[in-house]
Amino acid sequence: MKQVAQLLLLAKLFVLCQLSSTVLAEDGFLAGIGTRTLGGPITWTDEVIHGDWRIQRSETLGHYRLLDPRERRMAVGTIEQCYCELQKRRESGEIPPMPRHIVIAIHGLAGSRGIMDGLARHLTEQGGFFVINFGYASTSGTIQKQAVALESVLRNLEGVEEVSFVAHSMGNIVVRHLLYKLEVQGNPPPIGFRNMVMISPPNHGAEIADTVGQLRLFQMVLGDVVDQFAPDIGWPQLERQLATPEFPFGVIVGGRGNDSGFLPRVPGDDDGLLSVRTQMLDGSSDFLQTGGLHQLMPRYKSVREATLCFLQCGHF
Repeated sequence: MKQVAQLLLLAKLFVLCQLSSTVLAEDGFLAGIGTRTLGGPITWTDEVIHGDWRIQRSETLGHYRLLDPRERRMAVGTIEQCYCELQKRRESGEIPPMPRHIVIAIHGLAGSRGIMDGLARHLTEQGGFFVINFGYASTSGTIQKQAVALESVLRNLEGVEEVSFVAHSMGNIVVRHLLYKLEVQGNPPPIGFRNMVMISPPNHGAEIADTVGQLRLFQMVLGDVVDQFAPDIGWPQLERQLATPEFPFGVIVGGRGNDSGFLPRVPGDDDGLLSVRTQMLDGSSDFLQTGGLHQLMPRYKSVREATLCFLQCGHF
C-alpha cells in the first residue's frame, strides 16, 4: 500500500507539472479577446465572481482577465478594466443577478475547480442551490494570501445577503483564516454566513507534512504552504490565526473505519493523507465518516448527498 500511495502521488505531481506548463503557455501566448482558455486551474486565482463569470489574477504575470461562462477571455489588463467590462454586462442584463443566498465551493491544495464541479451540480440540481466555484492557485503563496482573494470574492458579491461554504481539504483552512481575519480587522462584508460543510479538513495540520512533505520534490511542486501544515514547523503559528465558525458547520471525513487506515506513516485511521483525528473540530454541529480517499471525497455520491442534507437541514 505504501508503494502504491507513493506512485499515485508521483503521478499526480507529473500531471500538475504538465498542467502548469500548459497554463503558462496559455498565459503568455493566447491573450486574444474571445479566446477559449483552460479556466486557470493552476496559476490563476479568482478575485471577483458573478455566477459563472469571474475576474482572475495571474500568479505568474500579475495581470487580470475576465472569463465568461465558457471560459473565454472577455477582457484583459488591470482589475479595474476587467471589472468595468463585467459591470457593463451586468447593467445590460446579459449577466442575470444572483440570489440572496449562495453556496461557495472551494477546492484544496493542488486541486482545481474541476474537482468540485460534480458536487456543485448536485447541490444545484437536487437542492436548488445557487453555487459559485472559487478557484485559486493553491500552490502559489500562503493560506493568508488565498484568504485575501476569497475576501475579495465575498466583498464583490452583488445582491447576495447570505453565504454558505462547502470546502475540501485546504479550502477549509482558507475559510477559517478568513473568518479570523474578519474578526481581527473588524470590517466584515455586509454578508451573513448560514452554514458550512467541511470535507476532509486538516483542522489540526497534517502529520505527513513533517515527513514526506519535507522532500525536495514536494517542496518544489506544492510550495511554501506545505510547511504551514507541518505540526513541527509552521502549523502552530497558522493555527493561532484560524477561527472556529460561529455558525453551524459539519465535518465529513474518509478513511477505512479501522485502526490502521491507508498509510503507515499516519497514526490511526486515515484517508490516505490525513488522520481522521486531525480532521475533527470542536464545535461542529455534526460529524460523519463515509470512508474513502482524501482527494476523491468530493466525487463520492455519499459525500454529495450528506453535503446537500446538511445545507438543507443542518445535519448529515
